[in-house]
Amino acid sequence: MKRLFQHLFLFCTLSLLSLSARSQPASDDPSSISRFNAVRINDRLNVMVAIPGKDGGAMQIWQAYDCKKPYAEALYRHLVDAEGTPQGRFYGNEYGRYRAPQPGPNQDPAVLEKICGLPELSVVWEKIDSADKFGATTLIDVASLKREAETLRVRVGTDYAATDFDPPYDAPYSLKIENYRFNCKTGASKPLSAMDVDDKGYVTDSLDGGEMARRSAAFSLSPLLQETFVELCKLPEVKTFHALGRFRPASHKSPGVTAQHALPDLGGNPASVLASVPLAPDLLQQVKAIVHPWATPRFRQISWVETSRAGRVSVQMVADEAGFIRKLEDYGIWKVQRLSIANDVQLASAMSISHSPARLKQLSSTLRYPLTAGQQYQNSAISEGGVNKGEGSYQRETCEVSSGGEAREINPAFSGRYLQVICKIASDKQPLIISHNAWLEDLRLLAPVSAKVGDKPLDTITLTDVKIVR
Repeated sequence: MKRLFQHLFLFCTLSLLSLSARSQPASDDPSSISRFNAVRINDRLNVMVAIPGKDGGAMQIWQAYDCKKPYAEALYRHLVDAEGTPQGRFYGNEYGRYRAPQPGPNQDPAVLEKICGLPELSVVWEKIDSADKFGATTLIDVASLKREAETLRVRVGTDYAATDFDPPYDAPYSLKIENYRFNCKTGASKPLSAMDVDDKGYVTDSLDGGEMARRSAAFSLSPLLQETFVELCKLPEVKTFHALGRFRPASHKSPGVTAQHALPDLGGNPASVLASVPLAPDLLQQVKAIVHPWATPRFRQISWVETSRAGRVSVQMVADEAGFIRKLEDYGIWKVQRLSIANDVQLASAMSISHSPARLKQLSSTLRYPLTAGQQYQNSAISEGGVNKGEGSYQRETCEVSSGGEAREINPAFSGRYLQVICKIASDKQPLIISHNAWLEDLRLLAPVSAKVGDKPLDTITLTDVKIVR
């Protein structure tokens, strides 16, 4: 994968050097995909090039270049279809949520020199009003002003006194930039692109093409901007524009008092995220009665790595004071946290790319501990919240317990014996799952052994790097 993106970057570099360095989309047709976009803030040049994909879609690759060092950094990769509709966003290896810039794949001084030499001027902000009660100041970039016949091209900035975070990626920003085309004859305006910029001058989020066209109503000109654009049309030379004086944004801005992350930070497997969606009191008593006394964990912490054809997942589990298990699954591109009974019955869950955790709403169960060979049990659960916050989800699990063997057969770090637990899991959200598990009697924990999803073949799950803290 890394080699692929290095090749893509080299392609982008060649494309960059063959394009006009105008800081707006190569086409004003809002349904088209921008081939190039750029903004230079002091010594930092932010550049996007879109690589065409299948069926008219594209991968938009944003890079930043510190032209003083020089040094390249990767910002994010944005996938769009032929209509410009977002299909996915990667910040580094993180899917769907902001991550700070990473070292770029190409640090060749000759390439960096050519890119930094692009005729994209650094922004020169002219203030057109005083800061409002929210600390927002409206600006015009004099350096990028351009008029061709009756068409005026204007870059507008809105500087904020404090940093905030934009959904859906939690991208930090203290400056918003919008690029417009304005017809001096008719007074009609068209938004071309928009960007979020942080206090260090990095583009953290952007909007253009088909998505900008669909949201254009949100970018209608305010009376102040309409008046300013008309005034610009009257000037014989637009770059002589003056209003309230030059403006230089602060170089460091702390988050505002109302700034909040929409996405949960699951790093370190914190208790606070799922504590925000407590179970109803009656349901809590019901699940506690299932756990105590025969399913209370016999460990404080445990971690392992699950490897299968589906991929590699790093797992951390903590036994909490109520006897439940708080589990963090790290899939590399995102994380999932779950609260469960013995790593079996899920009570609550959260995803690093979803602002809404899910929780168990109703449970009907014949599960009883301690598990014994020959036992059968069923769990029927209704959950609420999650990605589709207003919708509930249903799951029915039917399990059979049979004799097993020595736990060290699964991994040498395990002691005692295990029982086999085979479950059929039917739900309204995914295909039928048949899971093969091991009930580790010494730890009172269910460990995965293999799984079959829908019509796919059975996939063996290997546990490695097992660490246990008792």
